[in-house]
Amino acid sequence: MYVQRIFNPIDIARFSLIPVIIFIAYSALIVTLYSFHQYEWLKIPWVPLTLIGIAVAFYVGFKNNSAYDRTWETRKIWGGIVNSSRSWGAMIKGYVTNEFAETPIENAELEAIRKKLIYRHIVWL
Repeated sequence: MYVQRIFNPIDIARFSLIPVIIFIAYSALIVTLYSFHQYEWLKIPWVPLTLIGIAVAFYVGFKNNSAYDRTWETRKIWGGIVNSSRSWGAMIKGYVTNEFAETPIENAELEAIRKKLIYRHIVWL
């Protein structure tokens, strides 16, 4: 899997050079055998080729749609988690105060409690 942000053409060429050379050599061999040595059994009829091509196109299309649907669903779920996390942080900041406490706590201890709750939420994420 390629995980960098920029596609370097040199890396792509280095990665695909050997398969491309093998494919060109194989294709040249088939064309040479068919054209110059009259190996008629090498030709492929168009009907099965197009039938397989259409089937593969449908299969790849459905796979692409299902992959996109899974990605979109994940994006929606992650967006919900982000929104809930922001709400959670705002509630911690608003509710963990001395306003509703029976015995007031100093601000440094309140900040430590807020920090602990936020860090626990980050661990959950």
